[in-house]
Amino acid sequence: MKVVFVGTSEFGIPALEAISKKHDIELVISQPDRPKGRGRKLLPTPVKEKAHELGLKVLQPENIKEALPILKDIEMDVLVVVSYGQIIPKEILELPKVGPLNIHPSLLPKYRGAAPIQRALMNGEKVTGVTIMWMNERLDAGDIFLQRELPIDPEDNYGTLHHKLSLLSAEMILEALELLEKGEMKRLRQDEALSTYAKPISKEETLINWSDPALSINNKIRALSPKPGAQALLSGTRYKIYKAKVSEQEGEPGEILLKDIKKGILRVACGEGSLDILEIQPEGKKVMDVASFLRGYGHKL
Repeated sequence: MKVVFVGTSEFGIPALEAISKKHDIELVISQPDRPKGRGRKLLPTPVKEKAHELGLKVLQPENIKEALPILKDIEMDVLVVVSYGQIIPKEILELPKVGPLNIHPSLLPKYRGAAPIQRALMNGEKVTGVTIMWMNERLDAGDIFLQRELPIDPEDNYGTLHHKLSLLSAEMILEALELLEKGEMKRLRQDEALSTYAKPISKEETLINWSDPALSINNKIRALSPKPGAQALLSGTRYKIYKAKVSEQEGEPGEILLKDIKKGILRVACGEGSLDILEIQPEGKKVMDVASFLRGYGHKL
C-alpha cells in the first residue's frame, strides 16, 4: 500500500521501520528541527533521523496545512499518524483513498490527549494498550479499528512502558494495513461516557508531596522516569528521584526514617507508609544509586 507517515517523537520509530519493510512510504512528514540543549543547537526530530536512515523523503512544515499541495499530488492509500504534535485538518484527512489512521498508546476512549503513558502510570493502572483508530477532526475520538491490551509491570516506568507500547504499535499497524489490503475495515464507535483526558504533565506536578500516600508517590516517580524526573525536598535540599519502592514503616511525612550506607537504604516517611529511595540525582550531578548518594551526601540529611 502507498502510505504517507506523519510523526515526530521516538515513539513512532518502530512503526515507521515496520511499515517501510512491507509497504511503500511515499512521504514522511515531521515537525521542523528545533533548538535544544544548553547550546540551543538545531536538532532533527527522531522520526526525521530514522526516515533519512531509511532513505525516505521528509517534509517539515511549520503548519501541516502547508503540505496540502504536495499531499494532493500523492495518490496515497493510507495516512498513518503517530505522535505528531499538530491537529490534522479535515482537508488532509479526506485525501487518502482508504483512510487516515492514528496510533495512540492507550485503551481509548480512556486517556485521550498528550500524556497517556504518564497518566496511566500516575494513576496506578495495571493494564494499558494501543489503539489504532480512524481519524476525524476531534482529538483521539475516531472509531476504533484495532485495540490490544498490554499489562503494566509493577517495575515499569515511563521509559520501559513507552518502549513496550511503541513495539506493540509497530506490530499492530502492520496488522491493520494487512486487513485493509483484504478490504476489512472494522469500525467500533468510542463510548463518550467512558472518555478521559490525559493532559500534559505540568512542572508543578513533578513535585513530590511527602504527605501523599507512598504508593501514589511511587507511581508519580515511575511516570516521570527517566524524564523529567520527580522532584523532592529532603532536609531542605531539592533532588530528583528516579526509582523507589514502597515500605510499610510509618512516620511524619518527609521524615527520614532510615539511613543505612551498608544496606543502601534511604527511607522517607509519607502520608501513608514510606518510600525506600533507590536512584536519586543531586542538582547538577548524575543520577546515582542510593548507596553512592549516601556516601557523598548522607551527612547533609
